[in-house]
Amino acid sequence: MLCFTLALKAGQLLEQTKLSELRTNIARSLSELEMFTEEGERTYTPRRKSAIDERMEDLVNAPLAVEDALVALFDHSDHTLQRRVVETYVRRLYQTYLVKGSVRMQWHRSGLIALWRFSEESTASSSLLTVLSDNAKDDNNGEKRWGAMVILKSLHFLPTAVSAALKETTHASSYTTEGVVPSGLVTPTGFGNMLHLALAGVYHPMSLLQDSGDEDQAQERVSKLAKALKEEKLGSSLRVAGIGMISCLIQRDEGRAPMRHCFHWSSVNQCYEEEPFLRHVEPPLSNFLELDKLKGYKEMQYAPSRDRQWHMYTAIDKAAIRRMFLRTLVRQPKSVDGKGELTTSITANSVVKSLMGVLEELELHAHDAMAKSDHVHMFLCVLRAQELSDLVTNSKKVEITRGKEDVAVAEFLRDLAYQVHDMLGVRMHRLAVGEWEIRFRLDSVGVANGAWRIVVTNPTGHTCIVHIYREVQDPNKQEVVYQSPLSVTGPLDGVPVAARYQSLNIIERKRLIARRNNTTYCYDFPLVFETSLRRIWTSGLHNGDTSNDKVKFKARELIFSEKQGTWETPLVTAERAVATNDVGMVAWCMEMSTPEFPGGRTILVVANDVTHNAGSFGTREDAFFASVTDLACQKKLPLIYLAANSGARIGVAAEVKACFKVGWFDELSPDRGFQYLYFTPEDYKLIGPSVIAHELKLESGEIRWIIDDIIGKEDGLGVENLSGSGAIAGAYSRAYQETFTLTYVTGRTVGIGAYLARLGMRCIQRLDQPIILTGYSALNKLLGREVYSSHMQLGGPKIMATNGVVHLTVSDDLEGVSAILKWLSYIPPYIGGPLPIVKPLDPPDRPVEYAPENSCDPRAAIRGVEDNGRWLGGLFDKESFTETLEGWAKTVVTGRAKLGGIPVGVIAVETQTVMQVIPADPGQLDSAERVVPQAGQVWFPDSACKTAQSLLDFNKEELPLFILANWRGFSGGQRDLFEGILQAGSTIVENLRTYRQPVFVYIPKTGELRGGAWVVVDSKINSDEVEMYAETTAKGGVLEPEGMIEIKFRTKDLLECMHRLDPNLISLKIKLQEAKDDHPRAEVIRQQIKAREKQLLPFYKQIAIRFAELHDTSVRMAAKGVVKKVIRWEESRTFFYKRLNRRLTESSLIKDVRYAAGNNLSHKSALSLIKDWFLASKVGDSGEELWKDDAAFFSWKDDPSKFECHIQELRAQKVCRQLLDIGSSKEELQALPEGLAALLEKVQPSMRSELVEKLRKVLNS
Repeated sequence: MLCFTLALKAGQLLEQTKLSELRTNIARSLSELEMFTEEGERTYTPRRKSAIDERMEDLVNAPLAVEDALVALFDHSDHTLQRRVVETYVRRLYQTYLVKGSVRMQWHRSGLIALWRFSEESTASSSLLTVLSDNAKDDNNGEKRWGAMVILKSLHFLPTAVSAALKETTHASSYTTEGVVPSGLVTPTGFGNMLHLALAGVYHPMSLLQDSGDEDQAQERVSKLAKALKEEKLGSSLRVAGIGMISCLIQRDEGRAPMRHCFHWSSVNQCYEEEPFLRHVEPPLSNFLELDKLKGYKEMQYAPSRDRQWHMYTAIDKAAIRRMFLRTLVRQPKSVDGKGELTTSITANSVVKSLMGVLEELELHAHDAMAKSDHVHMFLCVLRAQELSDLVTNSKKVEITRGKEDVAVAEFLRDLAYQVHDMLGVRMHRLAVGEWEIRFRLDSVGVANGAWRIVVTNPTGHTCIVHIYREVQDPNKQEVVYQSPLSVTGPLDGVPVAARYQSLNIIERKRLIARRNNTTYCYDFPLVFETSLRRIWTSGLHNGDTSNDKVKFKARELIFSEKQGTWETPLVTAERAVATNDVGMVAWCMEMSTPEFPGGRTILVVANDVTHNAGSFGTREDAFFASVTDLACQKKLPLIYLAANSGARIGVAAEVKACFKVGWFDELSPDRGFQYLYFTPEDYKLIGPSVIAHELKLESGEIRWIIDDIIGKEDGLGVENLSGSGAIAGAYSRAYQETFTLTYVTGRTVGIGAYLARLGMRCIQRLDQPIILTGYSALNKLLGREVYSSHMQLGGPKIMATNGVVHLTVSDDLEGVSAILKWLSYIPPYIGGPLPIVKPLDPPDRPVEYAPENSCDPRAAIRGVEDNGRWLGGLFDKESFTETLEGWAKTVVTGRAKLGGIPVGVIAVETQTVMQVIPADPGQLDSAERVVPQAGQVWFPDSACKTAQSLLDFNKEELPLFILANWRGFSGGQRDLFEGILQAGSTIVENLRTYRQPVFVYIPKTGELRGGAWVVVDSKINSDEVEMYAETTAKGGVLEPEGMIEIKFRTKDLLECMHRLDPNLISLKIKLQEAKDDHPRAEVIRQQIKAREKQLLPFYKQIAIRFAELHDTSVRMAAKGVVKKVIRWEESRTFFYKRLNRRLTESSLIKDVRYAAGNNLSHKSALSLIKDWFLASKVGDSGEELWKDDAAFFSWKDDPSKFECHIQELRAQKVCRQLLDIGSSKEELQALPEGLAALLEKVQPSMRSELVEKLRKVLNS
């Protein structure tokens, strides 16, 4: 807190320095105007006039705290500079409705007097100025009012100075817009005239009061000013002059901003009273800031921003919600430097600059718990009228159809809002900015001229809801109202523009609760999905098509078909208001057009409502989740679960809690303990069904009902919630087996929520959200000491992303939903549906340019790599690979990619040594972090489990699979066996055996596959689906050459080889035979032989290794038939794309054939039939070579007439078998007529007649 206070004080000092510098610059700017003439002040040349106006206009439009700096110059000794300063101040305050050329100055012995005229459409007896006309620059529009400013050294001169100013207004008959003002200027038609009093001189007693925010000091200032204004003669003259508002300025030293107070005429009290809302704001500017809208809040607190450009009002809303209202005026220089370089429109650029300043201010408040707001509303009023060209970027062509100006402008403004939100939306959301609004006037657009508003709601930071309104006069209400120019109206349509701000509605309050839980409100997720979908379409990655017209998205909410729905209650789609759910879970059926399925695909999304009982699972939530899961399984649709919950609900019987009583051992001594809990007879009569109790009659005659068991009036208090949790655990586990499931942890997920995240298998976790079984505080109580400090320590990404629970981690909800949609882009729209194949941007026939030298980098082999600015393509499409489970078991790389636009699963092998980090557990005092090195190309228990899990996931997603096999084997140490390496390897075999899509096992360049690693991926495990290939440099064998020679080429074998091949040894061996009788000579020869063997042994070991290596070549693999073919690395992409296409086409036809045959055919038998049909259709062509011709096969497959007759014959055989099976049972045969009747009832009438006729023919034959 001390650091924050020091930072705040430093910021204040810095702003004081900036204000002093600004004052100096303004004085210099306005003083240097003398350089335009040699004759001095008395000469008023056109050039001089133009220069003066230009400098003043620059200050009027400057987006700086010019007002405060100008006030500091009100008492300047240079009278010429003083007059220019005052005129600039007046022009800045009355910028939009000042009558041009009406400002004039008059010196008086009590001080300087300034007079001017301004235009106003109407006046009213309001505490603030009424809404002034935006056309007030035109002398002929609106009723003319006058304003005056009196600069005083002391309040003692106030009566004489004001009197002199009023006399000047009555004697101003010689001035018009060029110099003459009509007589009768002061005749009041109300109280619409303005008086500004400026107390100049920093040593004035009132200016020495520190503006610390102390209410007593503020009241002292107000009392002195009010007392002066209540002087009878002065008040009477002001009232007669029609002055409705008096602004009082108190100049302070140049480093501090002036103090401001405002007094309005009270018709009730017949005096001038202070208007608290204008204590820090000049009245002419208050209309643009729309401060009247804030009057519905009591005890409003004000604070200026450090740059004095924003007015910050803080209030307490219902439910103790701290709200902040920020207001500013956006001033724009008349000329924009570097306009052609702007990437946004001029208006958007001005708005963003203004917002950036206040966001810095909010960043400072974000660190102060006392000043931090729960909900921030921003209002910006652009003062200068905007041209249409200001609203659009330079690169955008402006075309407006006559008669549709409103719609065109509304679309431009919508784009402008999105521009601003894209740049600042995330930061705004982090700083609790829930809504922001821009008001401006549009000129030069014909019927679209006038005041417009952009109102933007910021629910998530990444998404926004934009509403565009015009300000129009309602002839019935006789007031200005919001009007939506588009067919879809906004919530403010028809609401008066001057209406006060209301308390936050139920949706905003729920969004606030969700934000406090650091997540997104569940009902905002459909908008997040739509936003992410639009970004995918506009990313330019899909054949260059960025048309928004193709983005189609519709989310229909699913609800129980009955009001009090429970278990097995079906779901129906319905349109209902947001935030009206009575169950802590919501679900949608989302239909969306994606680049893979432009015609649309459907997914089911279910989410916890964290604003309803903290997102906990009660019995109705469990029943709802189970119904959604059943629907997904029934429709075979992808099911997405958005998790943000607190686990199973914990409850107590509130009706019992409110009225039970305690039976003490001694009523006078509670410290002796209690015996039981009980009810009085009256209470028991009211809530008896909620408990099981027995009657006890005391000696005194008092009757008590002793509570034995509490049942509770409401459901969902205890174990029934656990039972429901078990039910949904089973349902979600079944859903993983029957359809696609994916969990996104968008908020803290606890207990059953954590189990669901695992049972759905596929999981995405937000980096700042934990997955835990029990809260850390509960664990600390269990352990009896403070061990854990946060939920993230237990279940954050550092744990869950490294243990295999979490597949992907994301930083925010938009990234999370984008990851969901990216995942969906790899899978069919429903189980058994077509693969999402798209036209590839990466040509399938390009060579694989990444060429490993010594070891193969798996990620580079998959997706390519940048090399000195040049992309070297990998095996799969560029930018198509999404790695999953990256933080777990790093010796294996898994993910999804696309090959020629076809989605596939990928399993590859890390070749470098990686480090496995096992964190220390604070709950164990002797625990310490361990770092275990894991060699590349080796399966460890965790990486083997990762491989098995990925095989299962890919199979469930119906993806073809590529395994870039580069393993030297399994790690078989004691710890590895203890941790389950054998079980994990067996699971790989089982999951590969049951794989039902094409599988390609490819030993890549410089790769090797040996021992048990070969066994678990061999094609014979699943010969129907698995094909093995090898690169020309690939190696494969039982053992590595070094290990093999230790068994099959030992030292004895090496020596025999030497003696067989080395001439010297052969010669020495002969000599030894000759010298067998000469023992000394024989011994010498033996020593020579040993020396020669020792000399040659290292070389022969290399020869042995080379000999062993020659057994491991890819050519031998192909010769032995263990691999299907040897494929060069450079050509592998083209080959596998063609082969994948062929096998997918074959698989599709095989499924049709097997279904037609009633699954009575094996995969091989079905393929053999297809081959026979194909070859039979090609009379005269050579068989096997023709079967390998992909083009001929595709051409044949695309013409169903060539094989449909064969499939129909299989269907007939299937039906015959089924009928024969029925005929083998007398009971089933008796039920046949009823079955036939039901069948005929179900088919179409035309088909029914045809079937009946055929059956009649059969029966009559």
